Amino acid sequence: MVNGVRARKSKTPANLFQPLMLLETDYYYRETRDLQRLTEANCSYRYVAVPFSITKKTIALFLAETLYLTLREEESNPVLFSFLFNAFQLLDTQGAGSANFHLWFMLHYAGFLGILPVDSDTFLKSRYTAEMQIFHAMPAEVISTMVRLLTSPQGPPDEIMLSNQNRSLLLERIVKYYAQHIDGFSRLKSLTVLREVFE
Repeated sequence: MVNGVRARKSKTPANLFQPLMLLETDYYYRETRDLQRLTEANCSYRYVAVPFSITKKTIALFLAETLYLTLREEESNPVLFSFLFNAFQLLDTQGAGSANFHLWFMLHYAGFLGILPVDSDTFLKSRYTAEMQIFHAMPAEVISTMVRLLTSPQGPPDEIMLSNQNRSLLLERIVKYYAQHIDGFSRLKSLTVLREVFE
């Protein structure tokens, strides 16, 4: 809970709380409460492109909802934190590859959730198992793109050219795969908006 975000001279203005904002915060933590009171928030990284690009802003909204539905951990996880912190800055700065950023993020984030192999060899070997059947019978272009994304830990390569139809297909399969493994993920609402932006 944040007090006074809409006040004229607020120390924590509402624009600090846009999707995927990278903040340093201070708050009063009480184990007996589900709702904690925030006392201070400062921006760790100021986005240059995300707030002004409809595509990046929509991707940010989609990824924020993905995290909301999947992130259950309360204990410290420095490796996951580092991945998320760097990934969101990459979304802000990346040029041509940003059209496939959400695909790259979902595949690598699934590795942190323990539900998808993050190396291409394991993926290709397991693609025909019952668990991975959802990725079966995709066009060769989609399979090769998925392998490229899996083997690019630093972000989606700029040179990947994927049609909107195939991009939508791969995203649909990844979302279905998440829904099979994570309770409540089928409630994802921002997918419709993301599809409209790329059509």
